[in-house]
Amino acid sequence: GGAPLRRVDREVLQDMVERWAPPGWEGDDPCSWPGVTCGVTKVGVLMPAEAAFVRSVSVSNVCPAAEVAGLECVVPPSIGRLDLTESLYLAGNGFVGWIPDEISGMASLRALFLNSNALTGAIPPGIGSLKRLQKLHLNNNFLTGTIPKELAGASALLQLDLQKNELEGTIPAELGQLGHLTSLDAHENRLVGLLPDELGNLASLHRVDLHANLLAGEIPPELFGRHMGALMKVDLSDNKLTGPIPYDVCHLDRLVMLRLEDNDLDPPIVSCEAPHGHHSDRDNRRHCREELRSFCVTLPNSGLHEEL
Repeated sequence: GGAPLRRVDREVLQDMVERWAPPGWEGDDPCSWPGVTCGVTKVGVLMPAEAAFVRSVSVSNVCPAAEVAGLECVVPPSIGRLDLTESLYLAGNGFVGWIPDEISGMASLRALFLNSNALTGAIPPGIGSLKRLQKLHLNNNFLTGTIPKELAGASALLQLDLQKNELEGTIPAELGQLGHLTSLDAHENRLVGLLPDELGNLASLHRVDLHANLLAGEIPPELFGRHMGALMKVDLSDNKLTGPIPYDVCHLDRLVMLRLEDNDLDPPIVSCEAPHGHHSDRDNRRHCREELRSFCVTLPNSGLHEEL
């Protein structure tokens, strides 16, 4: 009932049916299919009429059945035609192949979950053109190549999850332009080179997890700067970092977790875990201050850059 579904959306869903055969995706009304939600918009200029469009698609574990049916389980390039779709939840399906470059056509996308699949190839730079994208979850795949600097163009990003892939190269300094970013996770990859100073521009960051990479050089003091007061969890453990731990860490009043072990950092090494579980930030924060106290009382007077 209601407004008819746009032809383009109908065609893309039909493509998914032919490729994935999701259970329950049958009948004439795709908006009633499990995992599909629709909205209504006005289309046409002279005689605007109401049309339904696909607002979100959520499917999981479709590949086992598709493979039994002899289908190659990939994310189809046609998906880029869903220019009004806001949420794409395709985690945990077993998709193989590449993330199609055409995905950059999904101009209304706010959330893209492609995590926990078997995707290979590079991260399409065109994802950086998605100006409304807030959540990008590409973790737990077999993605290779570098983190594209173009991702900095996705200026609304809040969560960037790239962990547990096979990404190489350096962390692009351009990521420092993502002023709304609250979570940056790229742990368990093969990232090399220095931590860019520009990460210290991410004033909204709550959490940064880069453990188990091959990152080298010193921890930039900017990352622990006064303006980084939102930081709660920092994990840079199991890398090749050298030099001193920046005293600026003493300004981070909200820290509940700091992991820096398994590097080549100069002593003293400070760390704090979140021993009180995830829901008692106040207790964890107090614990962190205790753990850091001896390190922070040795501050040289000039260490706070007051007079600079």
